[in-house]
Amino acid sequence: MSFAINAVQSLKAAWRVITLDSDGLRDFSVTADAFWDSFKAFFIVAPMYLYSSQMGARLSQPPVDASPLFASFALLALLWVMWPWAMITISQMLGVQRNYVRYVIAYNWTTVYVVAAIIPVLLLRQADLIGAGLAALLSLVVIGWSLFIRWYVARKTLEVDGMVATALVAADLALSIGGSFLI
Repeated sequence: MSFAINAVQSLKAAWRVITLDSDGLRDFSVTADAFWDSFKAFFIVAPMYLYSSQMGARLSQPPVDASPLFASFALLALLWVMWPWAMITISQMLGVQRNYVRYVIAYNWTTVYVVAAIIPVLLLRQADLIGAGLAALLSLVVIGWSLFIRWYVARKTLEVDGMVATALVAADLALSIGGSFLI
């Protein structure tokens, strides 16, 4: 299957997953090619991530200096491979390595929507259609939703209980926060 066809199919499946339709997980192709293709979602995520990191810094109260684009890009690239790499060992420790490929595929493709979710808030704030307070509140809602989606993907794809999924989300978040100190 070509990357374009797999990407469209995977984005449709990811949409179903983020709308809490667990049947969407069956729509992901779970093959070696689909696994590696899921890492190409990076190229869809990167422009949105770079925009949100730059604009988020500029719109914060008070404004802060944004990280250089290259540093933000490097951080995203590092995190894009670090969490799946860490999950190799974690999934083995949890005894769910049989679900690892399905988890990474769903994780990578749902990231497109997780990162995209903050863009409307930033655009509304940038256009001065909402104030800083409302933008902060909406950003917190988006972050909460994103963490829930990460939890849902871990719970459903790895077939773990809620506490384990919560611990995985916390570890992923800790890795992301730790990585952000590198830039």
